[in-house]
Amino acid sequence: MQLLLGRVCRLLSQVAMALSAIACTSTLPTAVEVDRPQNLALPQSVADVVSHAFHALDRQKYAAQGLLDNPAVHDLDHRTRLLFARLRQHVIHLHPDADNWPWEIHVVDRGVVNAYASGAGKVMVYRGLIEHLALSEDELAFIVAHEMAHNLRLHMRENLSNWLPIQLVGVGLSQAVSPWGSAMVMDYGVAKPLSRTQEVEADRIGLELMSRAGFDPDAAQRTFEKFLAHEMLERQALAYKRILPRSTYLQTHPLSEERQADVAQQARHVTALYAQSNAYLGSDPPLSVNPQVNIDYLDGYEKLYLVGRIAPATVLTRMLHTDKDVSYGLDLGYGWMPHRTTQGGLNLHAGLSFFHGDPQVPGNFGGLFTEVGWVFGGHWQTYTRLVAANALNETALHKQKLAAGLRWGDYNSGHVYLEAGPARARFGPDLDWKNTQQLELGYAFSFGLF
Repeated sequence: MQLLLGRVCRLLSQVAMALSAIACTSTLPTAVEVDRPQNLALPQSVADVVSHAFHALDRQKYAAQGLLDNPAVHDLDHRTRLLFARLRQHVIHLHPDADNWPWEIHVVDRGVVNAYASGAGKVMVYRGLIEHLALSEDELAFIVAHEMAHNLRLHMRENLSNWLPIQLVGVGLSQAVSPWGSAMVMDYGVAKPLSRTQEVEADRIGLELMSRAGFDPDAAQRTFEKFLAHEMLERQALAYKRILPRSTYLQTHPLSEERQADVAQQARHVTALYAQSNAYLGSDPPLSVNPQVNIDYLDGYEKLYLVGRIAPATVLTRMLHTDKDVSYGLDLGYGWMPHRTTQGGLNLHAGLSFFHGDPQVPGNFGGLFTEVGWVFGGHWQTYTRLVAANALNETALHKQKLAAGLRWGDYNSGHVYLEAGPARARFGPDLDWKNTQQLELGYAFSFGLF
């Protein structure tokens, strides 16, 4: 055991040596504490090509879905660009070339609580971040400054430069342990710690940038208070988050309370910068219609998700004289809200479906499903579902089902459903389809994957 641990430690030390082989720092001297050497072996021109490609793909995807520059986010997009422009005036203090970068920002009409930077001055902010955290303009300015700091610190270039050394060390480590063990060590021992370090750097540089631009630096602490409040709401709503331990070492970002404590400690370095700036006075209208941190049920339908279904015996199941008293299934899909109102919205689901214990055809089946539904308020949804599947253990068995249903409950955690409709099955390639009616009453539990 000691020999194995010694080999792992030696290989991890090789990672550190490889990443520091070409070490420099990407930013000018800062008022906050950021002085870590970085591996920037990859030319900036190559990193820019990758950054522009990623950003262009995302922008085209969101534009095709009608999620950019639409009326729902017009005001948010305009006001975010104003904050962005004010912050841009001060990037020259943090990177010598940043004033000439092709900076660009968009607000995406999705309910995801997130924002990200692609490098090369590109930033995306989701509507859900602003609305679900009920952000003020100073708080939004900190988040935008944080994403701009990822660009200023050349984190995309650093990650691309680190990719090959990390892969090479991972191959060597797989010889000492196992491929699975190597992947775990490299992920939790190298990739995630580096990601957390980069997030702290972006917090600190973002704090300095917002202070130089005249935004209240105390808003950084308030922002992390809101992140923590939202995480606690999600933890209560999503069953799988209650099971997972709340630990820094399992995440790409430090815990919100740790980040709040860090920006509070760093705030003393930017007091003078803020005092010398032209303090920004936010406009009167709030950014969000929500007065406090919240989880919007409509946005809960628009995500990548995993849904498990359990259906006990029903009347029609008994009538079919089957010995299968319980059926169960699993959906891995994506939800999309193409139309939403304050009372509800049109919802689309599509993905892969797996089920067992079907009252018509015994065995295990897998295939594709689509759903079209309408959400009423926070708890009711009517839907139509189409499933086409094949037996997993016998290719000659096929099943199709068209059903209408009603759900009641929280789609993000669990709900009761009633589903009825015609179904048909074929037991061989040369046999006719057998038609029947099905009724299913069950309970579904959801795991939101993002």
